[in-house]
Amino acid sequence: MARPFNFFIGLRYLLAKKQGFISLISFISIAGIAVGVIALVVVTSVMNGFHEDIRDKIIGTNAHVVAMSYYKDGISEYGSVAKELKKIDHVEAVAPYYMGQVMLKSGDSVQGMVLWGVNPAEISKVNNLNKYIKRGDMDFIMKELPDNKSGIVVGKELLNIINADLGDDVVLISPVFYKTPAGMMPKMSKMTIVGVFEAGMYDADTTFAYVSIGTAQKLFDKPDVVTGIAIRADNLENASLISSEIHRKYKSIWARDWMSMNTNLFKALAIEKWAMGIILTLIVVVAAFNIASTLIMIVMRKTKDIGILKSMGANNSDIMNIFIIQGVATGIIGSLIGFVIGLAMCWFLKVHPLAMPGGGSVYYIDTLAVSVKWSEVILVPLISILISFLATIYPAYNAAKLDPVEAIRYE
Repeated sequence: MARPFNFFIGLRYLLAKKQGFISLISFISIAGIAVGVIALVVVTSVMNGFHEDIRDKIIGTNAHVVAMSYYKDGISEYGSVAKELKKIDHVEAVAPYYMGQVMLKSGDSVQGMVLWGVNPAEISKVNNLNKYIKRGDMDFIMKELPDNKSGIVVGKELLNIINADLGDDVVLISPVFYKTPAGMMPKMSKMTIVGVFEAGMYDADTTFAYVSIGTAQKLFDKPDVVTGIAIRADNLENASLISSEIHRKYKSIWARDWMSMNTNLFKALAIEKWAMGIILTLIVVVAAFNIASTLIMIVMRKTKDIGILKSMGANNSDIMNIFIIQGVATGIIGSLIGFVIGLAMCWFLKVHPLAMPGGGSVYYIDTLAVSVKWSEVILVPLISILISFLATIYPAYNAAKLDPVEAIRYE
């Protein structure tokens, strides 16, 4: 247990002005620890923000849980199935949908895409699609337009690819064929673009389009059948519980939660986060070596002082505590400075997010997102202080071993 005079002498050594080169190394040690803590706080928060932004965008166009049939025909009597699924614990909302691949033709442009048949009132309770509508109205897909046309909502990037605009007519070409006097022909449907969405994910914005569920069923010749049922959980963490309960309760329906559908992506993000944390921790370790070297030089310079302290009654524990306190104080000062500056940088990046070069078309995000998780960032200065403490043990132990007679013999 350190005594009061241990703190007094240890801090006095740290704050002493006439130490020349040793003071410079102490300053470098503090700066090194501060830089390491800043880097860890900022990078951890940016990685968390990146993780959350990707997660929100993936869920924004899909759902927390997707339930589908084991059979190719899809889910029949989906109204009653949806009601049953809604009774499962932690389920907040459900929305049946029909999904299939089609060709979209506009003038001379033809593009393959994924067509979703949905009910806007129901799907808006499951994902954030309505929030992504930039022009037009999602509800228009449920209305019958002039000339028996139906409405379609397409992604912003897909709109650019087919060189069309809001209000233009397009043709959907289904993979379902039927006999005609001229031979087998694919089923086609004339549509009018009634809305444009931008989810912020290039894949979704270039390949997704939405029509009413009835239009999709008619186009694929699957009346009264849906591909699956999208489910929203009351909490993201409960999505896996819902999918497990569906597997247990139903033999003809399988379910996947948002995490299992994107396992590789989120595992890669987690590994990258840990790797970056380990690499940046080395900055703190290097600064800790500076602390150790500073204390070794101070011990050599304060040999006479140590001898005098021991001759006055200070024991080995007191001497060791003096130099540990000095080294740990260096770590605490550097950690606190770095922690405050790191949080300030996170706040600045949150208020003024940086635009990502090539955002959207290259990356999943357009701006550098920041999310400060206190349970993680608070560990950074604590680990830094612990590393600083470990760096002081060897020089402090050597100081405690000095023989007072030898230390002051030639003084």
